[in-house]
Amino acid sequence: MPLARPTAPPPSARRDGVLAFAALGSGLTVLGAATGTTSAVLALSVLLGLAVLGAVVRSTVRRRTEPYGPADRVTVARSVLVALCAALLPAGLVPVLEAPADGPAGAWCWAVVALALPAWVLDGIDGRVARRTGTATRAGARFDQEVDAALLLVLSLAVAARLGLPGSWWVLLIGALRYLFLLGLRVRPAWRRPLPFSSYRRVVAGIQGGVLLGALVPLIPLPLAVTATAAALVLLLVSFGRDVLRLERSARGLS
Repeated sequence: MPLARPTAPPPSARRDGVLAFAALGSGLTVLGAATGTTSAVLALSVLLGLAVLGAVVRSTVRRRTEPYGPADRVTVARSVLVALCAALLPAGLVPVLEAPADGPAGAWCWAVVALALPAWVLDGIDGRVARRTGTATRAGARFDQEVDAALLLVLSLAVAARLGLPGSWWVLLIGALRYLFLLGLRVRPAWRRPLPFSSYRRVVAGIQGGVLLGALVPLIPLPLAVTATAAALVLLLVSFGRDVLRLERSARGLS
């Protein structure tokens, strides 16, 4: 019996993917002209932006079995904003690495906030659109989660730069925890189990983006930014720790 051929991704998904890359290209052109960065930094910015956008859009464009709906279009728009934030990172990180005591420019911090804020706000809209239109899917939820994770990683890098590298390396844990957990799944496949709904997990996840955005605002004093970011990280570690313990107990057949 011949194997069934996988269905092609919907034309709307392919079209939105192309539009997303076109929007990223336009945004990179504007950012390069506005910041006047060197060619090496600009090249790194382009690579970072393309890598982030390619990684998050890939899960939607290659979708085969679940419908592609209006909420996914909102998530694609968010992914473009996150990619543009990633493209801004070299312009802020390179000067900090060369002169850690100076910190990134205030204009750079404002630029990251201006792009990341709508990406964070829209996170509460795509899920609502999916529910109201009856198009919520597991693939769409995973797509949304990938964009959320990419945004936190980019923001944690930006905040670490503002607070001062290398002393603020701990901020990177906020963006890295999910990826470390995915790495842990390869070592402990038994953790691949669905977790029950948790209000604490949901609230803590939502707090992270808001705290990181606030810590990037130049008007916020650095001591306050450090305190708020550290508190957010503690809450996130507790959330991840609870989930890992729950998964481990489940894997061992414990109640």
